[in-house]
Amino acid sequence: MNFFGKLSFCVLLMGALVGGRPVLADNFSTLATGGSGGWLNVTRPLTEADMKGRLVLLDFWTYGCVNCIHVVPDLKKLEQKFGDGLLVIGVHSAKFKGEQANSRILSAAKRFGLEHPVINDSDFAIWKDFKVEAWPTLVLLDTNGQEISRYEGEGHLKNLDADISKHIGSTTKHDTSVASLIAKEQQKSVLSFPARIKKYGDLFYIADAGNNRIISVDKDGKIIKTFDGFHSPRGFTVSGDKTLFVADTGAHSLISVDIESGKRETLGGDGARGRIWASPWDVAVTADGNLVIAMAGTHQLRIYDTAEKTLDIFAGNGREAVTDGDADDAELAQPSGLSIASDGSVYFADAESSALRVVKDGQVKTLIGTGLFDFGLKDGLYPTAQMQHPQGVFVKGDMVYIADTYNNAVRTYDIKTGQLSTLKTSGETLNEPGSIWVGDDFALVADTNNSRILKLDLKSGMLSVFPVK
Repeated sequence: MNFFGKLSFCVLLMGALVGGRPVLADNFSTLATGGSGGWLNVTRPLTEADMKGRLVLLDFWTYGCVNCIHVVPDLKKLEQKFGDGLLVIGVHSAKFKGEQANSRILSAAKRFGLEHPVINDSDFAIWKDFKVEAWPTLVLLDTNGQEISRYEGEGHLKNLDADISKHIGSTTKHDTSVASLIAKEQQKSVLSFPARIKKYGDLFYIADAGNNRIISVDKDGKIIKTFDGFHSPRGFTVSGDKTLFVADTGAHSLISVDIESGKRETLGGDGARGRIWASPWDVAVTADGNLVIAMAGTHQLRIYDTAEKTLDIFAGNGREAVTDGDADDAELAQPSGLSIASDGSVYFADAESSALRVVKDGQVKTLIGTGLFDFGLKDGLYPTAQMQHPQGVFVKGDMVYIADTYNNAVRTYDIKTGQLSTLKTSGETLNEPGSIWVGDDFALVADTNNSRILKLDLKSGMLSVFPVK
């Protein structure tokens, strides 16, 4: 825990650092070990020969970090521009315990569409060898493995493009292309990494993020309507059974869709990450018809006035931390899932702080969670109780149901007593659940990494497959 605390301190105090870092003399041999977890997303382990003669760009990342997700489009642009002369390697050094397993990292690589090799550096050996201090960090190596430059944080596409352009002429041809090394995976189910599920009227709506669409299904799971053309949508809401509002996460936009005609309008965002529109993760409609948006990329909640078509801050000053108080001055950490109670209180899952928080009467209050690097699976009261990177919440009466994503669990928070509990389940096993909807007798859970929806019997705790067909 002290090691992680030091990382947080370096990020906050030192900001973006470029170049000048001493690293190992034989970087290619260090990378060829594959780290403690080995090579992922490839048909075979990479060798020093695969690296030598190419420019190698190392992306130190952890897959729950929204800033790391923001780097992915930049990596794709560089890979497309420079082709086989550039080898991008993702070095996954997990922040959360729940991010350490090979299967989970590989699922994240597929979910983000990574087309390059990934190393599981779960013991931080490669991270320490390269003296990395923040997620994400990008390190460019020349054809012999010597460091050319490094950048911390996101938004360095132009600098990296210039650095690579300057050295790309020194690369040599290889018999094996990078593309041929990447493992291909065939989709086996109707859904692909579903991120959110909610019920409106007689229909359930699902954010089928991996298929870039929102679908509606009936009580038997039959698809009724499909709304295509989104970019990894993570959240949505329906207003008046007429309008679908979509948090189009990958396009950093808010989209309205007329459910009947399919006509759509972009209400905010231009498709590129900006200072205001950055990774909207969920959206909920208030009693007066306005929209609260979980803006994960700016660590804020925003409010969109549907009549005036204006956007304002609902909570969060943009700094990533866990600080309560007046909504405008509070500090949030990657808010991901929203649910509005009958009294207008807005409950949200603050993923990076593993927290459950609420905005009520203009004040932010943390109900569960104590810091960016405090997480676990503990029932009880604040501050002892812990979660691990939750992404979904649903308020029903005096109970908040939580999709505790990295703990593969469904948790409940009693609003009256402050007690956090873990639901005992049997049957099917959850794998990074991203969302939960709760009815009177059963709940539906977006079992994201298993690309399916599960039905939870609230009385028995039995989990069974809700077939989407």
